[in-house]
Amino acid sequence: TGFHTFVRWVLPQLGVSELEKTAVNISSVTEKMGNLTRDAIQAMQEKINSLKTITAQNRLGLDLLLAKEGRLCTVINQSCCTYINNQKRVETDLH
Repeated sequence: TGFHTFVRWVLPQLGVSELEKTAVNISSVTEKMGNLTRDAIQAMQEKINSLKTITAQNRLGLDLLLAKEGRLCTVINQSCCTYINNQKRVETDLH
């Protein structure tokens, strides 16, 4: 019975150690996934910012082409040019 008592005492200790290792591994994997997610979101934001610039440039080009024909305000209907800035405010005077 002394051996069984010793085994019962040692085995749970080993189990706790394995659980601690597993918890550390899960924590490490979770941290890595969080970092990868953050990096992916930052990369997407950079692409969005780039796309915003390209869109504004294309819009300006279209505005200039339509202005040459004298139809710009007619086509857009209200104002000649609008832009939504980073604070989500509409700007109408861009020149």
